[in-house]
Amino acid sequence: MTTLRRLVPAVLGVALLAGTLPGCDWPDGTRFVHQVFDAHEVTSGITYRSTTTDTGAPIDLQLDIYEPTGDTRSERPVVVWMFGGGWRFGDRNQLAGYAVDSARRGYVAVTIDYRIWTGPDFDLFAASANAYEDTMAAVEWLRDHAGEHGLDADAIVVAGYSAGAINALHALYRPATTPVAGAVAIAGLTFTAPSAGRPPSIMFSGTADTTVPHSSSLDVCESSKDAGNVCRFVSYEGGDHLVAFSQAADIRARTADFIFEEVLWPLGYRAEMMPGAA
Repeated sequence: MTTLRRLVPAVLGVALLAGTLPGCDWPDGTRFVHQVFDAHEVTSGITYRSTTTDTGAPIDLQLDIYEPTGDTRSERPVVVWMFGGGWRFGDRNQLAGYAVDSARRGYVAVTIDYRIWTGPDFDLFAASANAYEDTMAAVEWLRDHAGEHGLDADAIVVAGYSAGAINALHALYRPATTPVAGAVAIAGLTFTAPSAGRPPSIMFSGTADTTVPHSSSLDVCESSKDAGNVCRFVSYEGGDHLVAFSQAADIRARTADFIFEEVLWPLGYRAEMMPGAA
């Protein structure tokens, strides 16, 4: 997608708010910030990778695609939501509510299954490495199939909770050049130190989290900022490791603001009013 095309409304009847700057209170009905669609559609069970588990068993990894009903945009930004569970349990349905929310704000949302450890001797780093490989495979699948599903291959944001948040941050920081446009981490951190020249991120953490300590998450965000990157950090006083669920409404709203202002705006997207969509 060219910059010129991004500066022009892609939906019939949508008005462009020229001159509006990031950081303001966006008017009701602003696509990508507010819920502007009242329904969504799901395409379930798409295989994006065939690989093997930690025990060598074959496995097909699948994803679900959530789209706003009635959307006529030919290319939409993407948010990939990844579940938590310590790489030992969980599936792509865990964050379905987040995917629905993203779709109704005008994104295409994707939930993925990635490999969880099935053998008796759990290896934290091997499990996280498998999940990282799967995350990157999912992103590449979306880029390769962008035309089929109306996706903007340059605007894929990875997001997740707990282990899924670590997957997201690894997708941001591990590759020499990352294909993702940003990351959202809820109760997560990274095993790889942030380096310069990385896309923006937002991190959410409860101050009483004993699984992924608040101080550890904060250190990641501060390190990323010290390297010259954009990182927003949101603390929930007294919140535990389950903030993804206890603070879901706030996290979803802040995530939408962050993606629009720090990811989409630099890519040339502008505020689109859709008064009749929702």
